[in-house]
Amino acid sequence: MEMFFIELNELSHKKSRLIRLWLGGAIILIVLLILSILFIENAFTRMEILLPIVAYIAVYIYFAYKSYYSQMYISSDDYALEYKFGMLSKQVKTIIWDTITRVKFGPTYVAFFKRTGKKNTISLGWLPYAKLKEIKEKICEVANEKGIPCEWAEYKRF
Repeated sequence: MEMFFIELNELSHKKSRLIRLWLGGAIILIVLLILSILFIENAFTRMEILLPIVAYIAVYIYFAYKSYYSQMYISSDDYALEYKFGMLSKQVKTIIWDTITRVKFGPTYVAFFKRTGKKNTISLGWLPYAKLKEIKEKICEVANEKGIPCEWAEYKRF
């Protein structure tokens, strides 16, 4: 059986552009901080403005760091399909192939129907079309090898 691993983090391909964006944002924040310190004469008012700006810079740095090192992917092997979406999500979600009875592909989702009668849906509408198509094709290949039927939902216009 063919294993697959699809990286969904597009930042790895745009690192230089992202770093320029972060540096630009950091420079703007530093300029605002310096201007607020220079033009405010009262020390108490200066601290009222300085503390929120420092907190904002700390949050900015935290999210810049998390987005740069976040890892979003979908992968599969003989045993299970694993995926991790989201910048702050640390939990890897797993769907075990032996528990699946059928797979349904919609325009922007993949639904896995389990033997217990429950349905596990993965929403993929936020991905570019090429990645979405690649994921659907790979999942269908693995499901067909496992003997799991694949259904394709029709797109209806109203």
